[in-house]
Amino acid sequence: MKRLVDTVLGLLFAQVCCVRGMDVAQNPPALSLQEGASSTLWCNFSTFPDSMQWYLQNPRGHLTHLFSVPSGTRQDGRLNATTVPKERHSSLHISSLRTTDSGTYFCAAQHGAPQAPAAST
Repeated sequence: MKRLVDTVLGLLFAQVCCVRGMDVAQNPPALSLQEGASSTLWCNFSTFPDSMQWYLQNPRGHLTHLFSVPSGTRQDGRLNATTVPKERHSSLHISSLRTTDSGTYFCAAQHGAPQAPAAST
C-alpha cells in the first residue's frame, strides 16, 4: 500500500536585495502525491535572472539549498533542475517521490552579484 507524500509548495522566497523590479511566480501552489510518483514544479520570472536557486524546507524547518542553475540543466539523483533564461522559467523535477521529499519548495531568482552583508563596528 502506498503512503501519501505531502509535497507542499510554499510562498515564493526571493532574495530581496538582488531582485528589485522582478516578478517571480511559482506553481502549482500545493501538491499531494503518492510515493513513487513524479512531479515537476515551475518558477516563472519577468526578466532574465543571473541564476535560479531551488530550496527545500523540510517539515522540521531545516532549509536545504538544492540547486543553483544559471542556465541549462543540473541533476542530483532523483532531482533535476532546468533554467531557460530566454523563456523566463525554471523547473524542478522530482522522480520516484519518497516521504523524505515532503516539505516546502522555494525558488529564488538571483539578479546581479550576491552582496556581502554590511559589517557593523
